[in-house]
Amino acid sequence: MDRFNRFRISIEDYYSTHKRDLPWRKEVPVPYEVWLSEIILQQTRVAQGTPYYHKIVAAFPTIEALANAEEDKLLALWTGLGYYNRARNLQKGAKQIVVDYHGQLPKQYDELLKIKGIGPYTAAAIASICFQEKIGVVDGNVYRVLSRYFGIHTPTNSSKGQKEFQTLANECIKETKHPDQYNQGIMEFGALHCTPKKPNCMYCPLSDSCHAFNNGSVGALPVKLKKGKRTKEIVHFGVVQNAQKMALRKRGTDSIWAGLYEFPQLNEAPDHGQLLAEPVLHKLSHKDLHCSFWAVSEAEISGDYSFYTKEEAQELGMPIIIADFVTKRL
Repeated sequence: MDRFNRFRISIEDYYSTHKRDLPWRKEVPVPYEVWLSEIILQQTRVAQGTPYYHKIVAAFPTIEALANAEEDKLLALWTGLGYYNRARNLQKGAKQIVVDYHGQLPKQYDELLKIKGIGPYTAAAIASICFQEKIGVVDGNVYRVLSRYFGIHTPTNSSKGQKEFQTLANECIKETKHPDQYNQGIMEFGALHCTPKKPNCMYCPLSDSCHAFNNGSVGALPVKLKKGKRTKEIVHFGVVQNAQKMALRKRGTDSIWAGLYEFPQLNEAPDHGQLLAEPVLHKLSHKDLHCSFWAVSEAEISGDYSFYTKEEAQELGMPIIIADFVTKRL
């Protein structure tokens, strides 16, 4: 048996024994639910993402319902997950599917790639899990498993590495009769067994043929190119309250929190404002925001804003740092 088939069979066996019981894993998968779960789980752990999955499916049980949803309601349900473009692109994709595909996700990988917000990984997941197409998934877990087992030192976040790992993933899956089980299996194996730190190598079914284990390089793989230095930004929010309501503004479409609601920002710390809480550090993927909240008068804020009660505000999409302040401080 060649190395690819041995690897594949071991992964499928692992999945049949260790797979988690997740709400979108059904005997007959629902493509919309698989798509939604894959979008939610980008940059998000399963334990964190699952409650959001339940909330969104309950609110928007079909692609048509998602396409017709009010954006503010979708973003409100998404609050706390971060990376809000995922939600906006999810809805854009739903609208596209309703118009171009009669409300049904296309069944082929190449067609799925035409949908807004669906990239190679998500397309491969949907095509294999729902429609048994033999396209290998490649995400962070898969990079780690493949790089360790096959001894690949090409950086995973380089264009060369992305092509190399996709080719390898396709090679591993091509002889299977169960592409859904193999793809879910390798992601599960990376998430539960071949973990970033302290992987369970001593009890691994692949250890005797794993390059990294046999060469002492488990901790060195996968290889990633170093990112640029993180930046720091100071943000002052002006909190204006009037008759049990608060002033909020909706951000434009060209920012990290596009379309979300926040307190109006101040150019600098006010001379006479009252600091409402200790400054809060909010970490984004590329920068650190040091945020302060000041009680100010309406004369001290500018731009477009409207007043909302606390209950009304909690129905809007807000960055988690704003949502937490509204919930806990007001």
